[in-house]
Amino acid sequence: MMSITKLVIYGFGKHENVTIDLKGGINVLYGPNEAGKTTIRQFILHTLFGFPQRGSSLLRYEPKAGGAYGGQVHVADSEFGSCVIERIAGRSAGKVTVRYPDGSREEGEEALTRLLRGYDRQSFESIFSFSLLQLQEIGKMNEEELGQALIASGTTGAEDLAGFRARLDKEMDGLFKKSGRVPEMNVLLNELRQTEAEIGEYRKKSDAYAPMKKRAAEIDVLLKKAEEEEAALSSDQEQLAVLRQAAPLEVERLQSQEELRAIGDAPFPADGIRRYEALKDRKIATDAAISNLQERIAAIRRELPEEPDTERLSRIRSILAEEAVWHDSRSMESNAEQSLRELAGIKDRLLARLGLDDEETAVRADASIRKEEELHTLSEAYDRALRNLERQDERIAEKASEADQVADERTALEASGPDDSEIEWASKWPSLRKRLAAAEAKQSAESSNNRLPILILAGLAALIIAMAIYSENLLLAAAGVAAAAAAAFLLLKQGGADTLTEDERQLLSRYGGREEELDRRAERVGRHFTELDRLIEADERLRGMMTELRISRKTAAENLDDAEKRLGTFLEAYGIKGKLPAAIGPELFRLVRELQETVRRIRSEQEKRDGASLTAGSIRSRAHEVIGHPVADPLLFSSLKESERDLLQTAEKRNRLLAEEEKLKEERAEAESLTAAFGEEIGSLFAAAAATGEPDFYEAAQRSARKTVLQEALGRIEGQLRQIGVSPSADIPPIEALVRRMDVNRDALQAIAEERSGLIKEQAELEARMGHLVADSAYDALLQEFEQKKAAFRELAVAWAARKAAVSAIDGATGRLKEQKLPDVITRASEWFGELTGGAYAALVLSEDGQVGSEAANGMRFGLHELSQATKEQAYISMRLSLAASLLESAPFPIIMDDPFVHFDQARLGNMINLLEELKINHQFLYFTCHREMAGAFKEAAVIEVAGTGSERGVLR
Repeated sequence: MMSITKLVIYGFGKHENVTIDLKGGINVLYGPNEAGKTTIRQFILHTLFGFPQRGSSLLRYEPKAGGAYGGQVHVADSEFGSCVIERIAGRSAGKVTVRYPDGSREEGEEALTRLLRGYDRQSFESIFSFSLLQLQEIGKMNEEELGQALIASGTTGAEDLAGFRARLDKEMDGLFKKSGRVPEMNVLLNELRQTEAEIGEYRKKSDAYAPMKKRAAEIDVLLKKAEEEEAALSSDQEQLAVLRQAAPLEVERLQSQEELRAIGDAPFPADGIRRYEALKDRKIATDAAISNLQERIAAIRRELPEEPDTERLSRIRSILAEEAVWHDSRSMESNAEQSLRELAGIKDRLLARLGLDDEETAVRADASIRKEEELHTLSEAYDRALRNLERQDERIAEKASEADQVADERTALEASGPDDSEIEWASKWPSLRKRLAAAEAKQSAESSNNRLPILILAGLAALIIAMAIYSENLLLAAAGVAAAAAAAFLLLKQGGADTLTEDERQLLSRYGGREEELDRRAERVGRHFTELDRLIEADERLRGMMTELRISRKTAAENLDDAEKRLGTFLEAYGIKGKLPAAIGPELFRLVRELQETVRRIRSEQEKRDGASLTAGSIRSRAHEVIGHPVADPLLFSSLKESERDLLQTAEKRNRLLAEEEKLKEERAEAESLTAAFGEEIGSLFAAAAATGEPDFYEAAQRSARKTVLQEALGRIEGQLRQIGVSPSADIPPIEALVRRMDVNRDALQAIAEERSGLIKEQAELEARMGHLVADSAYDALLQEFEQKKAAFRELAVAWAARKAAVSAIDGATGRLKEQKLPDVITRASEWFGELTGGAYAALVLSEDGQVGSEAANGMRFGLHELSQATKEQAYISMRLSLAASLLESAPFPIIMDDPFVHFDQARLGNMINLLEELKINHQFLYFTCHREMAGAFKEAAVIEVAGTGSERGVLR
């Protein structure tokens, strides 16, 4: 397994001089948007696979402010060990250095290629690195595209082959399509067909020259004949058009003459209609004014009020004179109520401070200085007794704590002490120590014998044997062997002289050379029992002290009970139950005195309130009586003033309405005289028009106006006939006959025009074809062009065939990849897909046509395009993680994830987290996120907060 242990950024994008320590398992790099998370992710990929070319779609992330560019990625690999990959500015991809653990070896790109197992950036990102953007693209794919994407994620190399095959398909489509028009071969094929047809036409045209010349002469004769017929019909059509234009005028002239004879004489006064309608409108307006005046007079009679009540007005004014007294009483009553509320609040607070439910006891109580001093004495006695009891309890608790500590030390000492066998051995060690010393002394004395001559003899024997071998002298070799045998005999004889007993040899073998160690063991056992005796004595001493303290506490408790009883008896006289500290005594008497003063003030304010309320009540009852109904106090005098104002306004209104009635009666008399004059003038107009009423008058006006119109129309019609060239006395046929003749002429002219147009077109075509056959030299050029296009078509066909063969080879390779790797990947991904969806889907399935689908828990199958966005993403992530797991032996890389789970609900997010927790045993995960809750979602994950500024110097933690 490969894991990234540290990132050292010299300068990359917004980060400068930054170190990030990573751990195995899951690492969460958290930070808000624009904090630089994507920059760190790109730093890892750029360092491993090289800086992108300038102008590439990938950003280079060079520091804007200049400075160092690049950094280090520290990795721990199961095959290569700990390595440091450093990439800095250099060539376009940067200068890379790989340092191995021993520190003595540095290599370049070749070592990095071996470390990355031959993977390039595209292959790495297609399996081990993916982001939210890639998952969002899943939602835009159709069924076929989504299936291909999942297969590409599940088969190493299939994505590159699919891309190359897509390019070949695109190039083949650019060359030829079965029903296409734009591809080059389709265009050439159509052009070849057209050229071949043109060549056939040229061959036919050369045999048709003589018939075309004969036909051209016939067309000239036919055109002249058609021109003569067209001129005759056009002249007749023009004459018919003039008569057709005059026919409606003739009809209108005859009708006007007949109507004039029917009208006869029609007398009517000049401007009669306008004069009549003006008089009529003025008369109507005057009549309306008379009616309006009568209605206004009736309305005034209805509105005219009765005479006002002068006695009620006098009573109202009498009560209004007492307004100042009313307001003073109300103000006094209100102030008293406000004071009572405030004093009641003060009283309640004092009672609450004193802890009393009944004020009477405290009000009657003696609050003198003598009683205050007595309470102080009792409270101090109680406080002294209480402090004495508390000191006794503290000392008892302190000694109990010491006793518990001693007991804990004794328990711990007994638990960690030596066992019975070690105690028994320690008791025997002093005698064993003496026996061991005696055996060592005896052994030392025996080993003091001098072995130096024996060793010299053995060395001499070895030298003689070596010289004999070198000189190949047998006698010298025999002497050396004899010397060696003598040395061995002497050594054995000296060893056999050992006089140690078997018991002493076992003692030396078991304990020899370990005296200091064994002494320390025995000393530890002794120290254990010494410490145990000390703890037992301390425990007994503390128990005795606690017994004495409990006796003292009992006495202190009795004294406290006595002081509490005497204090409680004193406080009961003030209505207080319980006990009070001595310091609270002055405050108690201050509160009692203040309570007594507050009660006195409350009684005084109640007397003020009752007097003011009596005065205001008298004024209120009289005001309600004169008003006639109860009124709220704030509105009482405004209601009285309003009643006074109403009485005064009623008298004023009565006088005003009587004056207005007299004026309207005068206006009505004037209007009645005007309407009589208008009636006389209208009668004179009717007489001039010989009319008995308004309908006859309007009918006479219409007859007179119609006569004038008809006379003007006759003059206009005769002028129009002369203008178009027709005499008023001429005989003009009916318009229907004229229309029929014009339609016949129009059809004939249309037929002649169509025939002539066809003949002219045919004549032009014949002339062009005959001229072309005589002077055209394009036939040879057309043949040459035809051959050139056939050669170009053959070259394109060869290119298309080559790409077709490559596509077939790629299909075969992709099929083998799917057969070899995809089944295992699909099986593992199906299991994880079911876990991620919480059992809603049982598996991912591969259909016969190579498409990936899903199978629900109930056995129903769905296409991936039918799933929700989050479920598609879960299928995609399952395939990615399954492929990474299948490549663990050949490509044990970390997995980099850029916030890919935002579309998951809480349940499925929890399933995803559980899956990553399982996979972190074999894979390191680098999870980049802007969601704070994800920082604590993983167990035992390393959380690195990415600085918001992106340019902080130091270490990100």
